[in-house]
Amino acid sequence: MRPVGSYKAVLGESPVYDPRTDRLYWVDIEGMYVRYLDLSTGREGGVRTPDLVTSVQLHADGELAATLRHGFYRVYLDGGIEEVALVEADMPHNRFNDGKCDAAGRYWAGTMNLDLATPTGSLYSLGLDRKVRKHLSGLAVSNGIAWSLDWKTMYLVDTPVKRIYALDFDLERGEASGARTAIDMSGEAGRPDGIAVDSEGLLWIAHARGGRISRWDPSTGEKVEEIEMPVKAVTSLTFGGPDLGVLYVTTASWSGEEWSGRVIEVEVDARGLAPSLCRF
Repeated sequence: MRPVGSYKAVLGESPVYDPRTDRLYWVDIEGMYVRYLDLSTGREGGVRTPDLVTSVQLHADGELAATLRHGFYRVYLDGGIEEVALVEADMPHNRFNDGKCDAAGRYWAGTMNLDLATPTGSLYSLGLDRKVRKHLSGLAVSNGIAWSLDWKTMYLVDTPVKRIYALDFDLERGEASGARTAIDMSGEAGRPDGIAVDSEGLLWIAHARGGRISRWDPSTGEKVEEIEMPVKAVTSLTFGGPDLGVLYVTTASWSGEEWSGRVIEVEVDARGLAPSLCRF
C-alpha cells in the first residue's frame, strides 16, 4: 500500500483507469480539478473546471466526460469544457455527485442535497442522443454506481441511509427500476461511498469516514473481506494496472493524516473490469 502521484486533493473522488493509455483519472470536487497520472511514467497533470466537478469518465474518442455541479459536460485534455445538458439548475440546494458510463455509452449520475440528508436527490442518465432521463428520486446522497457482470442489475449507493440498492437494469432500453436493498451497511464503520465490481461479480466499497474498504457479495448481502486504510476519509476506488489487479483509492484531505487527499495504491487478490466508454 502506497500513495501514487504528488497531488493532494481537497476532496478526491471518481477514479477511473484507462487501459488504452495506462492512465488514471480522478477528480478533486472542491478543488475543481480533473487530475491524471500516467502510471508507467509518473507524468501527471490535469484540467481545471469552472465549477465543482463531481465525476469523470472515459469517452470513446480518447477525451473525457464529466459531471459538474448542475450538468453533464465534455472535458478536453487541452483545457476545453463543453456543456452538454443541464440538470437541476433551478435547485441550488442540490448538486451532481458520482457517475459512471454503461456498456452502451450512456452516462449515469445522481444528485444529492448539500445538507447530506434531505432526500431531494435523483438518478439520471444521459443518452447517446444527449437527452437526459430521470429514473429514480428520493435519494439523499446518490453515490457509487456499478453493474452486475450480465448487465441485468445496477447497484447504487445512497450514503446517509448506508445502503446499496439493486435495480433491474435493461441495457438495450437504458432503463433502471425496482430499487431494493442489496447490502445494508448500518452496522459498518463509516458510510458507503464509491463502489466497483470485480471479475467475480463482487462489490468493493469505500467507507467514507470509516477508514477502510470492503468486499461484498451482493447476492447475499454478506461481507467477505475488509482492508483497513491509513486515511479515515476514504471516498472511492477503481481497479487499474495492466492486469486490472490493483485498487486505486481516492481520499479527502479533511481527516488530516499524512496520506489524506492522496490516491492510494492497494494490492488485492482480485481483478477488475475494463471501464465502459461514454459515447454521447
